[in-house]
Amino acid sequence: MNSEAPTVFRLTAYHRFKASHTLEGFRIPHFHLWNVAVEFEHAYPLPGDRVVDLVIAEAKLGEITGPLHDTLLDHSLGVSPTSENLCVWIWDRMQKSLPEARLSAVSVTLCDLEGHPGGRAELRR
Repeated sequence: MNSEAPTVFRLTAYHRFKASHTLEGFRIPHFHLWNVAVEFEHAYPLPGDRVVDLVIAEAKLGEITGPLHDTLLDHSLGVSPTSENLCVWIWDRMQKSLPEARLSAVSVTLCDLEGHPGGRAELRR
């Protein structure tokens, strides 16, 4: 019996967009840069030569988050526009977009307009 932990590959695709939102206590719309990362994983050995095609994963993430650029997220998400809710919103769409891939995490880093991070939410399987 092998006592070593299983080896796992992780592949991450990224996308960034700018959008505004309001929250309870911050009712005036304000902009952020939203840095999104989606992570896929698969145990080694891989059944093929990759976890997921990175070009396709990046394109799908861009298709999902691209329409949010320069919008008021209050109207785009259908739920309170928190980083946590955005993680769930992206997760649901990525799973539908790439059902054969093993999505393992979605993270959203909230940044100021110069790109300095202020906080991060992560949804992990």
